[in-house]
Amino acid sequence: MHALRYHFMQRGEIKVFRNTLIILLLSTFTGYFFNVVTTSALTGIAIMALLIGWVFWYLLPVSIYHKAATFKDDILLKYSEEGLQISTRNSNHPRAVSWNNFSRIIETKKFFFLYRDKKTFFLIPVSAFKTAAAYDSFIGMLKKKFENFR
Repeated sequence: MHALRYHFMQRGEIKVFRNTLIILLLSTFTGYFFNVVTTSALTGIAIMALLIGWVFWYLLPVSIYHKAATFKDDILLKYSEEGLQISTRNSNHPRAVSWNNFSRIIETKKFFFLYRDKKTFFLIPVSAFKTAAAYDSFIGMLKKKFENFR
């Protein structure tokens, strides 16, 4: 869920909407303190902002999580200089994905986001690396493969 929230909150359209909502709230509070906005309008706008915030923070990630079977499956991952080999416990044939399929890599405290495009990504939890050496090896390879890796 944390990874989905991060993904959605980094989207440009969500940032614009969030900033617009913050400006509306600040304008409403300012108008209220200068007796331009009524208490009922302040209450209505505050409730609307809380409801929209709840939708973006909770409902959107939960709905995507429950729709996608990949979040519920055990995934086995191997990586090499050529790319990733992905398989599940139920599949007999691993699927190879070349590093060229990914346009951008972002590392957070808990996850690596390997983006194919702006909306689709492959997620690798940092906890998947059993040792610091395996983690460092993976980061070194990402730095060689992706100049925009941060």
